[in-house]
Amino acid sequence: MCEGGNELTTWQEIYHCWSVYVRPYGDGYTREVTPFGRIDYLLNNFTVLWREHASTVSLSDENDGRLNVSISDAVSELETVKFTIQTKTQLPSFSQHQMSVIRCHEEFIWLHDMLSENPEYAGYIIPPAPPKPDFEEARDKLTRVTAAENTMTEEEYKKLRKELESDYLALFKKTVAMHEIYLLRIAAHSKLREDSNFRVFLEYAKDLKVRSKNKKEIIGGFFKSMTKNVDEALLSGQKDKDEFFIERRSFLEDYHNRIKETTKKSEGLSASTNGLSVDYMQMAGCLALLSTQDPSLQRFMAQGAITFESLQKLQKRTSTDEDLKLTDLFKYYQRETNAAKSLLYRRGRALADKEIAEGKLEQAQKKFKDIPTAEAYLEDCKIRFESISDMARTELDTFTNRRLETYRRHLVDMSELQIRHSQSIISELTKGLELLKEL
Repeated sequence: MCEGGNELTTWQEIYHCWSVYVRPYGDGYTREVTPFGRIDYLLNNFTVLWREHASTVSLSDENDGRLNVSISDAVSELETVKFTIQTKTQLPSFSQHQMSVIRCHEEFIWLHDMLSENPEYAGYIIPPAPPKPDFEEARDKLTRVTAAENTMTEEEYKKLRKELESDYLALFKKTVAMHEIYLLRIAAHSKLREDSNFRVFLEYAKDLKVRSKNKKEIIGGFFKSMTKNVDEALLSGQKDKDEFFIERRSFLEDYHNRIKETTKKSEGLSASTNGLSVDYMQMAGCLALLSTQDPSLQRFMAQGAITFESLQKLQKRTSTDEDLKLTDLFKYYQRETNAAKSLLYRRGRALADKEIAEGKLEQAQKKFKDIPTAEAYLEDCKIRFESISDMARTELDTFTNRRLETYRRHLVDMSELQIRHSQSIISELTKGLELLKEL
């Protein structure tokens, strides 16, 4: 039976019945698991509702308050996640001061493509697109548990249900946070937030009718990426006279390699912390089983099982916070660094075009043919190169300042969370030992 009074016969029905509400408190989150919630019962869907969301990871520039964007609700269905985006603005380019729209992941990708392909933004670091929600692992777990349902005891059944809910909730929190961060980065950028496509994304109340890319488009994107990689390799030997960009290019290459390695180590740390929570759960299960085997130790073993279950929850929360505050931070800056490298590539391409134009002008002058056309083309290339260089210089400086401030803030937050979790674990252990002494 679920708390709503409905009979549950399979694990899929458990998923169908329960909705997860998340409410922020301080730097952490509390949750209530309640049947149905305020959304409809969806057959063959595992539905999760995110309410009153406050981003767990802040990676945006300082916002001047003229455009505030947030994801207030999010609903996860079988094949998609739908985000409710709330906007409050004082910018005159928007037709309304307050707006609310529902968007899916594909529409975020559409917005990113529009910004990336706009030549006016060639000198800006385009915020990296949020990663695609991937709940395949959670679904695989559900399938395995469903297949083994008849072999489970009621106790195992309840514990696995809680574990699946916890894993899915952590993944869902991460998905919502990454999509909100993307919007915050655009909203904080003085130029990108004025983009017409961004206004449509925030204002247009109906579905944007954006579909996933078909096979032809995916293959085209692959070849486009390959062409860019080859072009980058050809431009790597380019002679750049600007020391600022020479230094930044070298730094970004080294930094990107280092942060990839750091991300792997951070993932290992989170996995180790999560492994300890699994050990606690197994110990709780063993003690619970022993409590049924030996009547003389029943109360002692049962209390030990309760203590380890509480420790498991605390350890799981520690693992989730490490993942959100550290691993996701490093993964984000892998993507952000790639965006900064793409900016340098566009500048390098503009420099190469200017050099080609200079060569064409020399050839035209030698032949006394098409000189005005060659001069006009060279002038356009110079203007474009200088424009990108000026914007890129400001963008890269801002990137450095934003990165340093974000790391400082997240390390402080992570330290405070670790202290809080450690205190909670010590308190739970002390409480459990006291109760065991009283038996």
